[in-house]
Amino acid sequence: MSDVPIPSREDGRQAFNEVLAQYDGPAYLRRARRVQAAYDQLLDECRRQRDEWLAMSRLRLGMLRALAGGWETLAPHLADEGQTQYLGQLWALLDPRLRVPVAPTTSAGVLRDALRDLTESLERFNNRWLPFVRGLDFTALNAERADYNRYYLLEKECAVRSPHIARAGYKPLDPLTADDVLAVFPPLPIPSPRPPQ
Repeated sequence: MSDVPIPSREDGRQAFNEVLAQYDGPAYLRRARRVQAAYDQLLDECRRQRDEWLAMSRLRLGMLRALAGGWETLAPHLADEGQTQYLGQLWALLDPRLRVPVAPTTSAGVLRDALRDLTESLERFNNRWLPFVRGLDFTALNAERADYNRYYLLEKECAVRSPHIARAGYKPLDPLTADDVLAVFPPLPIPSPRPPQ
């Protein structure tokens, strides 16, 4: 009888590592990367569309701030004191940059008009943004998430050879919805002007 070499456990591990190197990591990691990449791509597309549609609101906010010279100046034209804080938060969020300097004014009519222009611009944005997000197609992305839930643990257990280690840190993914996107990119609240007297 001829001698047949029996591969050692170390030989099997080396072959496994060579196959692993050819495919950029084990299947469970590739699957997790695909799910994350699909989610990141969706958010990038939403961010680009949002930035494009916010261009006019940014301009209106920048004009209002420049005309007022500061948020405190607008207090008499706003429904309550909290509105100036909101405008400051909106400023930080949108980070408007005017291309040309605008001189401040003390004209109440000009400030009211600028405030009205901003609120109308924000309303138009929200009226476009909400239907856009609600109309997103999550079918392919949610299929990736369902496959992740179905195969990730099995693939990881095959790679690490331990069900206990495979389950550590695992959390199934819920299907993605428009509400999840709106939690990241919500509609913008509209400042409340003081009602005319």
